[in-house]
Amino acid sequence: MTQSQYTNHSFNDPVNVHDYQLPVYPDGIEVIANYRQNRNQETWYWSELENKTFQRGENMIVQVIGKAPLKQPPPLFAFTVPVEKGEHQYNAVGPYQRWVKVMPNGDACLYAQQHTRKDKHWLSVFVHYCTPDNKPSTMAWLNQLKPSFYLEDF
Repeated sequence: MTQSQYTNHSFNDPVNVHDYQLPVYPDGIEVIANYRQNRNQETWYWSELENKTFQRGENMIVQVIGKAPLKQPPPLFAFTVPVEKGEHQYNAVGPYQRWVKVMPNGDACLYAQQHTRKDKHWLSVFVHYCTPDNKPSTMAWLNQLKPSFYLEDF
């Protein structure tokens, strides 16, 4: 005799939010739009950033609040962070890893992953940002990310 188990999935439509309503405030970079969506036991936030290179799945900041840290961004966002060890950096949220890859056409693509925890909740932050300007100064905004009011509440 087999038993079937009922699984409940709940998804809300994404809603637009302001920069200050994100867990991590995207300071130092031009943001086109921000969204929030509740999906099962997680809350997803994502920010579309200015895009001058049109690389696949690029120029996004994805933030996920859940019960465990994520190793990769949700598949919906069509990018992954490299699995090899990255360069360790630090911003106001805490330590993070980043990778910079130069594409065949000369575009520089930045990938970053950061996790922070409060009580029983984890915030996982993922970044994919590509630019035709392959200078360290164009990647410096990642060091300016900082917690918003909402990070204190989660």
